[in-house]
Amino acid sequence: TGMGCAAAHGSSRPPSDPQPMTQMSDDESDGKEDTSEKFASLATTMEDLRRHDEGWRPEVPGRRSLYSRALPSNIPLFRKWMVFESATESVRNFTKRFLAQPEAYSWTLDFDGDLFCELAYEGFLSTSLELGVGSSEPLQVMLPWNDPKRNTLDWDELHVSKQVRKRAKRYSMTIDTAYDEVMLQCIRMHGEGWLYRGLRWLLRGVFRNGYRGERDIQVGVHSFELWDHDGRLVAGDLGYTVGAVYTSMTGFRLQDTQGAGEVQLVLTAALLEKMGYAWWDLGMVMKYKAKLGARVVSRDAFVERLRRDRDRRVAFSHERIPGGELMAALRARPRPEAA
Repeated sequence: TGMGCAAAHGSSRPPSDPQPMTQMSDDESDGKEDTSEKFASLATTMEDLRRHDEGWRPEVPGRRSLYSRALPSNIPLFRKWMVFESATESVRNFTKRFLAQPEAYSWTLDFDGDLFCELAYEGFLSTSLELGVGSSEPLQVMLPWNDPKRNTLDWDELHVSKQVRKRAKRYSMTIDTAYDEVMLQCIRMHGEGWLYRGLRWLLRGVFRNGYRGERDIQVGVHSFELWDHDGRLVAGDLGYTVGAVYTSMTGFRLQDTQGAGEVQLVLTAALLEKMGYAWWDLGMVMKYKAKLGARVVSRDAFVERLRRDRDRRVAFSHERIPGGELMAALRARPRPEAA
């Protein structure tokens, strides 16, 4: 399938936010429409990803240094965005500098799982770009992101439609049982988008090994899976936990499903609440998230709240659970009813 070649190498356009769900109308919320093309990469297989990704390794320090000097000289956005080089600066100091300026994106060539976790601990959701560099393989660039506005969801503000309540009984939820399959289906639905080879390699490593750095932080990469009665994986979510907060990176639903994406989002929220998580970081402000009950918060408010909850210890653990059981837990206390 030529993984990686479908992207416009050399493009420095910020990546879109490839989340499942139907587009909302303009009057429902502030935020962007999800106008990205869907289901354009259905031919991609697990073997394609495995063959393409397993041999990848981060650039050696000398080449990273060369590219770190060359990118700002050739691409204007890389002069506008702050660069982070972990060899010369701590994550804490970089975070202070970043939060003092208005841009949403920064960039680094340091593809390291522990670094990803430490950036997540400070509030960065890291995506990626892939750039053509002559005859060499495309260069992977990680983009630590923290927008001036962000979507968050509190459990008592979760909107649940009557249709979702009815449909949820047809499904069950699991966690961390099909991470690679969820990643594949996200790419089949959205294309690579921003989930390029280097970031896929990094996320799989953190999923397998967890955080192995020197700081006392609770960060882990995870997946949620929605299964139908036939045992078919029909929707899912990829993200990570920081203490008592879950951050969603991307998700999918199968093309031939009706309403599975919305059911997956609601049941993910219900399962997070059941496991003891405090709230859900939904990332980039987009219209469909308002339908779920998400609020728009400032970057300062987001970081302040994350710092309150990021050191809480919550076990990311649960057996398979029927959708109807999760819906019963939601009905245990009043919450907004969606139209």
